[in-house]
Amino acid sequence: MFERASVRVNPKIPVRVEIGRPGQATALGVVSNISDQGACVVTDGQFPIGESLVLHLVFSPDDQPFQAAGRVVWIRTSGDAPGAQRYGLQWAHRTGPQHARLREMITEEL
Repeated sequence: MFERASVRVNPKIPVRVEIGRPGQATALGVVSNISDQGACVVTDGQFPIGESLVLHLVFSPDDQPFQAAGRVVWIRTSGDAPGAQRYGLQWAHRTGPQHARLREMITEEL
């Protein structure tokens, strides 16, 4: 049986995200679930598996966006909205102070 490496958190309040390739236009989306290993994001943006992306996560309207980098590891059609896709993202950096701050935000904000 498959066992997850970390606990996923389903946000109680929406976590908005701007997502895109470095230096290109971004797409808007919402985080469906998040962990210290990655996130599931629903967006109408189009990204292939393996694509490296930059995310600006907004955990609260009062907070500054939190920048993170991730890679697309899976894609599913989403029934949430026409044209939307669910993207499974793995964080590019899972150690260091930036990742430690992300872990704090997940546990404190959500």
